[in-house]
Amino acid sequence: MQEEIKLIGRRIRLLRTAKNLTQTGLAKEMGISQTHLCNIECGRVPVTLPNLLKLHSLLECNMSSFFVDLDEQADAKDKDISLEEVLQIVKLLKQKG
Repeated sequence: MQEEIKLIGRRIRLLRTAKNLTQTGLAKEMGISQTHLCNIECGRVPVTLPNLLKLHSLLECNMSSFFVDLDEQADAKDKDISLEEVLQIVKLLKQKG
């Protein structure tokens, strides 16, 4: 379960950075501290359903975006951001520019 919490946190960080949002700015919009958001993104604490719903709205993404490939990635230990995730960020940045 801990690995899944870390993977969801990484996905949240990916979605946040793709929107060019800082932890401080997003945390303020969510009504939580920057430290708490950092703990979520680092997988030290699980994201609660109310916070997940806020993230869904603020990041303007599908709920499934937080859980994409979760089963496959849970099998790979200590995996950082995948090439697919990097490509997603690049595509989003190109669309904004």
